[in-house]
Amino acid sequence: MIKTIGWIVFAIIVVVGGFQYQYESLDPCEWMTQEMALTAGLPGVNGLGDTAGAILSKGECLQNWMDLRVKGAESK
Repeated sequence: MIKTIGWIVFAIIVVVGGFQYQYESLDPCEWMTQEMALTAGLPGVNGLGDTAGAILSKGECLQNWMDLRVKGAESK
């Protein structure tokens, strides 16, 4: 039981670390804005997530980010 909990905690740490490394943020609005910049061929710009967060909810940002990732994977 404790070993399973340890593996789950380890997996969560790896996932959170991956998002922190990729997007330098744990905010889904920041992920969305950086993903949009990358799909447009622009370098990643940090800090636009606050603006998107003022317009969209975190859930909407997360859904838009997932949609962008799927479209990017389908175009490859």
